[in-house]
Amino acid sequence: MAVHYIQPYDKNTPPNIGGSINSAIKQLNTDPDDFICLLDHDVLFLRPDSKKQLEEILETTDFHILGVATNRLAISHQLVPGMFCVTDIRDHIKCANAMHEANYGNVFEINDILAAFCLCFKVSTWNKLGGFHENSLQFDSLFSAAARRSKMKLGIMTGIYVFHAYRLMSDNPKQDITHLLRGQ
Repeated sequence: MAVHYIQPYDKNTPPNIGGSINSAIKQLNTDPDDFICLLDHDVLFLRPDSKKQLEEILETTDFHILGVATNRLAISHQLVPGMFCVTDIRDHIKCANAMHEANYGNVFEINDILAAFCLCFKVSTWNKLGGFHENSLQFDSLFSAAARRSKMKLGIMTGIYVFHAYRLMSDNPKQDITHLLRGQ
């Protein structure tokens, strides 16, 4: 099993993020048991061993799609309470350390969608679901919903916390989608 990290980018306006992800995966030399880990450009792992931890979880998991915990996001079930407006990176590192210690290999099953800021899935899952929807800004929501309809397991790796700059300078960060429309 290998883990392939992808940071999708599409310079078109509006971007075809799902199509860019599909294209990148098709260009990889993957096995069905390999994992893809999508990462937004504004995501920061805060521990030097976070990717090792992530890969240890992926090696033994029976989940089909996994996400992580974060500070900033429009959906609440992946958020760590009280961290949305915190801008001191040292506080985020403390949070990452605490979650690492308390929940190292834990995965919490959810019956909801997972956001693509840090999204891991087996290549075989991507194949079964027919890839990501193209030309939709909801590519991650649609992928998660299709997995749930197919009775696949979705979970959050509760021992991994990443800093997500997610619209940090926006006046209305939970509603602002200009970064998606401009391909940023």
